Amino acid sequence: MNQKARKILIIDDESHLLLAFQTFLTRRGYEVITVSDSLAGIKAAKDRQPDLIVCDIMMPVKNGFEVQAQLSLDPVTNNIPFIFLSARAGQADKLYGLNSGADDYITKPFDSKELLARVEAVFRRQEKNWTAAKHQMEREIDHIWQEISQNVSHELRTPMAQILMSLELMLRQKYDNPADLKWFLETALAESLHLNLLIDDLIFLSDHDAGHASTFLRQSIHLDTHFKDPILAHLDLYKEKKLYLQFSISPEVVIHAPCREFKQAVIHLVDNAMKFSPAQSQILIRLTPNGDGGCVLTITDQGEGIPADLHEKVFDRFYQVSQGITRQYGGLGVGLTIARMIARAHGGDVIILPSARGCKVQLTLPPARLDIPF
Repeated sequence: MNQKARKILIIDDESHLLLAFQTFLTRRGYEVITVSDSLAGIKAAKDRQPDLIVCDIMMPVKNGFEVQAQLSLDPVTNNIPFIFLSARAGQADKLYGLNSGADDYITKPFDSKELLARVEAVFRRQEKNWTAAKHQMEREIDHIWQEISQNVSHELRTPMAQILMSLELMLRQKYDNPADLKWFLETALAESLHLNLLIDDLIFLSDHDAGHASTFLRQSIHLDTHFKDPILAHLDLYKEKKLYLQFSISPEVVIHAPCREFKQAVIHLVDNAMKFSPAQSQILIRLTPNGDGGCVLTITDQGEGIPADLHEKVFDRFYQVSQGITRQYGGLGVGLTIARMIARAHGGDVIILPSARGCKVQLTLPPARLDIPF
């Protein structure tokens, strides 16, 4: 144990005990802070954040139990180990002190060696708990990354297999019916678009984590070329569901945003709606102005919806991965994450709105001037 890294706060209104404690523990390599009254002790605990607090019980203004209770309510100090000092040796007093959350209870009189032993025992238990918690966290992180690795592999291999199969059949088999060839071409194209979206997402996250994200330059968004057409093209990935898209685009909308990232965010929000919508249902896509260059995009589907307590959780990266690769819905679980990253990079946001039925997602971009005048 590295004692020099340990800081001990001692709160006691008996000055001779403070001096004795400080001298003894300092010689053992500890940094010792001594305080002679309860209110100053509470302030010192918050300001200095010691590794251990040793506190007398019988003090004026606030007793030791009250000091411990107040510190336990503060997130800055509630995890600091606590030892009570008291001349009251009764079993009831000891139980009360320990049940209040203290780590130990020492009765006066005691010698310095006993105090040192109790202090070191608290630190040993603390280190043991930290080690166990660290190992548990490492196991959980390893499990999560295994799921992520399996899921990424699965999501990349599936469209690639479809592409290769379609192209191989076109080359090796003789098809007299042009409709058959067209079907294989459409399949290869759709899966290529799917694969490209996955790769773009992984590159975006990698660049973002490395701090190499591109500078987002706002340009004029063409509502057909950069908004409606990509959405309709993406609908081909879900053509077997026979979904119906209803667009409501205000003629006053003027959007200034980076074209590539804007489309990436929009496609992710639309993909979520398409993925979780029941077959033959309607998706409402509403686009309204938000000042010059800004917009509000609201996408409403008729799926199962998202429980209110998960409205923020679904924005966690790889959130879907926790369901494993055999889950009902595919995807990396980063669509909402990326859409929010892009919106917030421009001063906007993506949120889940309350909805009596289905899911309603809203992307907001604030007003903005053009960086590229075309």
